[in-house]
Amino acid sequence: MKTTTVEQQALSENIIKKVALRFFRQYYKFRLRYEDQPVIAKYDLEGVGGIIADGYYSFKKTDGRTFSATFEATSKASRDEVIYKPQMRILFWDGVAVASLATLVLVALNYFQKFQVLDERTVWVRLLLLLVSMVVSFFVFYLIAKNFRRYRYIYAVEQFKRYHADEQWIALAEDVFPNSSDKYFRELKEQCIYNGIGLLQVQHNLDTKILVTPSRQDIFLGKRKEVDFMPKKLAEQQMAENKFNAKWALLQSWMPGFLKNDKSVLRFQRSYNSQIGIAMGCFLLIGFLFMKEMELSGYQFVDRSEYRNDIAKSESNQVREQPEVLGDSLLPMENNSLEAKDFEGKIWTPKKKEQPKPAAKQAPPPPKPLKPKDTTEIVINQKGEKPIAYDCTRFYTFETNKYVIEEGVYPNWPRAERRLALLRNSSIPSAALLKSCFFPNEDGFMIYLGEIYNSPEEASQYIEKLNGVQQTMVRNVRQLKIVKLRPTRRF
Repeated sequence: MKTTTVEQQALSENIIKKVALRFFRQYYKFRLRYEDQPVIAKYDLEGVGGIIADGYYSFKKTDGRTFSATFEATSKASRDEVIYKPQMRILFWDGVAVASLATLVLVALNYFQKFQVLDERTVWVRLLLLLVSMVVSFFVFYLIAKNFRRYRYIYAVEQFKRYHADEQWIALAEDVFPNSSDKYFRELKEQCIYNGIGLLQVQHNLDTKILVTPSRQDIFLGKRKEVDFMPKKLAEQQMAENKFNAKWALLQSWMPGFLKNDKSVLRFQRSYNSQIGIAMGCFLLIGFLFMKEMELSGYQFVDRSEYRNDIAKSESNQVREQPEVLGDSLLPMENNSLEAKDFEGKIWTPKKKEQPKPAAKQAPPPPKPLKPKDTTEIVINQKGEKPIAYDCTRFYTFETNKYVIEEGVYPNWPRAERRLALLRNSSIPSAALLKSCFFPNEDGFMIYLGEIYNSPEEASQYIEKLNGVQQTMVRNVRQLKIVKLRPTRRF
């Protein structure tokens, strides 16, 4: 004769719900509460947002607040509710967001430290480096985070996170996880402990076994919302009576699947809109830094044909080519050689061709140390060194006004040379400039102190420094004046 016992039958969800409510009555029997207030015990309730409570138990505590406990019943047939499912989409977008942030940090660091210069030649190299940084950062994050609890979705746990109850339980049949070492069972217990959820096992003989007790402290610190539950049939009836909901239900029947109300166990998965926003923001900042780097590029690339045309039209083609062999001189040479007669005294000058002078005005005879010539010179005077002469054309490349500190003007070279000697012995930097270099209608040599300055302010600062020098050798500092040298081109 065939016999069927309760132990041999698979436990259904309805049986688990009734056993769990019986367990609640026993478990909370000694909690402090008002004896004259009724205890509410129901199952198959539904709240807003598709939240379902298989069982609900509440009573009024002595402090006047309402205590509530809910449970999710799971049988072998509905074990998907307590088996974790990897959230690969969330993992992917988390990885993209982390990789974008890491790449942005590297780009910003390179922007300030200039490890790799970005210009037209290195654009593709930079894009390849960006791609490598993104891929490497993503896979490093993936290898580290793939086993995180965040990416193991359990429907029952995620639903409990959507609403507040003082204590929440998962009641499951013994045959849901026959093996206690099952990886899904271990993950379920770990998430219950982490989120303060109780775990109750209903055995085949309808006895109950507490596997995890719920936390009495609110782990979520008031972040979960309060939900009003009502019986499922009443909720469905109200939905049918509401005309707007009826029209909305009709409209949903024509919508694609992803726009309809999701009733599956995956409906409480996390959104990844924030991760997409972070990645887009990082890409925008990276693009902005790219533009700034391109603006600071030290190179400008032009088309070869355009460059040749510009060179052909340039005025630089009218300038005489440099000789193949240059003499050891700062002055332009004509014959690439120097003879002894080209040097006289402490100053040397190149040979120059004689040019006819206008009859109307005879130039004064030049001093002995200098030979007559059209190109004028400047003599630099430093202590411990012989004077060095430069051709005036060396200074015709000025593009803007320059300024010198005039010490005095001397009619001929011997007087200027004696003055330079005195200044040299006093360690005062000085130079003699033939005034016709910059003032064609003036004769004589102008001795100036210091250097040739870019602004009157720089010259004034040097005059202030001269206050500490032997003023008897500089005459009176107050008599020094700043002279402007205008740009002059004679070729």
